[in-house]
Amino acid sequence: MARTIAEIQNEILDEKKKYSSLDNLTSDSKTSIWGLWTNIVATAVWVHEKIVEKNASVSRPHTLNWYREQALNFHYGTPSDSESSNGMSLVWKDGSYQFDTTDLSETQIEESKIIKHCAVSEIDLGTVLDPDKAPEEIFSDYFHNKVGVVFIKVATVKEDKISRIDVPNELFAFKEYIAKIKDAGNQVYITSDQGDILKLTLNVYVDPLSIYINPEDIEYYQNRILAQNEITIQDSRELDSRNGSLILNNDVFPILDAVKDHLKNIEFNGAFVKTYLVDAIQKALGVKIPILAKIQTSVAKNLNDQEEPDLLDVTKIEYFVPRAGYFDLDTLEVEVNYIPYTFYRDKQ
Repeated sequence: MARTIAEIQNEILDEKKKYSSLDNLTSDSKTSIWGLWTNIVATAVWVHEKIVEKNASVSRPHTLNWYREQALNFHYGTPSDSESSNGMSLVWKDGSYQFDTTDLSETQIEESKIIKHCAVSEIDLGTVLDPDKAPEEIFSDYFHNKVGVVFIKVATVKEDKISRIDVPNELFAFKEYIAKIKDAGNQVYITSDQGDILKLTLNVYVDPLSIYINPEDIEYYQNRILAQNEITIQDSRELDSRNGSLILNNDVFPILDAVKDHLKNIEFNGAFVKTYLVDAIQKALGVKIPILAKIQTSVAKNLNDQEEPDLLDVTKIEYFVPRAGYFDLDTLEVEVNYIPYTFYRDKQ
């Protein structure tokens, strides 16, 4: 950041004190000749620094992080409570495209920023190059894997949850915005998808003094755990809806709450890590031993598809990134087999 004129002038005065030949220049008047000259020099240096700062800002390389910054700074239309009917225009100013927000308040400016989450990536050429392949195969892989393409995933927030941008014109306007500001020759692929589907199966040993379990359901939970090892469950019953809740408050389900809180706090386009989820569940009240038995996931159902998407079993994978960049918590399925932790009795 460029220094102010006063800061530069003070530095000149500090430097003057080092030279005894200038000791006779003692006038404090702002109109003194020597005082005016220090101000002129300070102003000239300030103008130079502002020019350098501006050029450095405008000419900086457009990295992946630059694209992310521009996406998060995208403004859509004009907030409904704005008194201006002209909207916001994208103008070329000071060497870059900027939105003209002159007539808007800070609140209105923030409301117009519909992109709340963004992740930018690209495929490294080295990941598809193979020295043993023929040149035409390498050339084909180059385009098939979209090397040289900048991938931008974006999402907004609705009802405090990450959500796809489902208003067609909003995404269209954003794509036009990126097309206008991007570097010439760069290819950009923009997506905003419904969150991925996630289904979890947990076997959790709990403290029966804290967590409610209907005694009549314990055998069924145990059989269901055995069924995970391909043993068929013979009994099918309606389980007590209070199972897994706190004994002192049947409206609180610590394990389910821990799962949802953990998934909600995974950063956009961040990895789902099995160990981290187990750690989060372990901290829940009444949990003794949490076991993540099965993980299934899929991309969200396409609006034009009639059939539900097939779930992929990814239990053996330690971590993975959801295709959409996040999970749809509204479609989240968590199957928990609650087993009372009675090790202190069993070992006797």
